[in-house]
Amino acid sequence: MTFVTVPPSPASPPESTVAGDGWWPAIDCNVMRNELRLGDTVPHARLVAAIEGGLITVDGELADWRAAREAEGIDGLASFEPERTLGGKSRAVLLWTRAVRFAAAAELAELHRDMTATAHGQARADDDQLTAADYRRLCTQAVRDLIGTPRCTVELI
Repeated sequence: MTFVTVPPSPASPPESTVAGDGWWPAIDCNVMRNELRLGDTVPHARLVAAIEGGLITVDGELADWRAAREAEGIDGLASFEPERTLGGKSRAVLLWTRAVRFAAAAELAELHRDMTATAHGQARADDDQLTAADYRRLCTQAVRDLIGTPRCTVELI
């Protein structure tokens, strides 16, 4: 008797999301997968864990900003500056999603290494540290764009 096993598809199920807390919107796993060009290289469970990490990271960075918006009576991110849209989508929600995407991508770049990699593959994996740093920079830029602060400070001497 021969058994043939087929590993489960690493792709995310249709319409799978990682829920926000109600104030922050949910993140669509397949949109994230497509935007980061992950294809089927990252299993769904690992993608969900990275998105959850991204949600926690960005929520922490925006905690004071969110508290100030809630004090103004804003009941959710989509209600913040509703007149500011890009392609019919809330600018604030787009920036939030972008920040979470890049925070998740940084985690994946750091943690998603092939255990069977050759020495060449390990050397290439070391280059991923630069990629993770790039993703963190993009996340920080999205957060700063959302809260309306400059991306950098320059002082003339």
